[in-house]
Amino acid sequence: QQVAAKNILLLTFTNKASKEMLERVRELIPQDTSELWGGTFHSICNRILRRHADELGFTRNFSILDTDDQKSILKNLIAEAKIDTKNRRFPKPDVLLTVFSLSENTKTTIQDVIDESYPYFAEWLEQIKQLHRAYTKKKLDSNSMDFDDLLILTLNLLKKDDDLRELYQRKFRHVLVDEYQDTNTIQCALIDHLVGPKNSLMVVGDDAQSIYSWRGADMNNILSF
Repeated sequence: QQVAAKNILLLTFTNKASKEMLERVRELIPQDTSELWGGTFHSICNRILRRHADELGFTRNFSILDTDDQKSILKNLIAEAKIDTKNRRFPKPDVLLTVFSLSENTKTTIQDVIDESYPYFAEWLEQIKQLHRAYTKKKLDSNSMDFDDLLILTLNLLKKDDDLRELYQRKFRHVLVDEYQDTNTIQCALIDHLVGPKNSLMVVGDDAQSIYSWRGADMNNILSF
């Protein structure tokens, strides 16, 4: 309908869904769709950060940590902090990563996450908060981000830089989001900042298929759309 491909953004959750979505578009549309922006939330945020990461203290060739990288960093930080993990039960790195991720994706405090989901680690609250600060600093010092950072730092960028936010709002005249019932607080805020007051937003979702509450998905995002 006379909208340039470069002015359309398609968002979904998995690489498989993203690939299928873009293949369907290519089959349906006779025009060139190569300038269309389509992909997972993480891939689109990565694309934006590769252009603007220097505004956040990173360089544009930052590396992305996988789960093994994250665990390795945390093991080293636990050792550096001289936390006694042998004589008293201390959360393993994968549990710490879950706590950090839930806190960031639901915009709640680490204490709230511990109180609600891991009350048996309450005695370690101060050490866990200290490790979170050390982990955040380590990522910045080593020019690396984890998958949560891709979303959170993109949102921070759009919040703090009015010119940049308006640039992307002018670019994306139409934003289409798949599986909207699985969005969390950060993803919902990201969509709002990319859409702005004048653009078109269309979402597809089914509240009966909401399965990601364990990673912060909030079904109210679609129920209150």
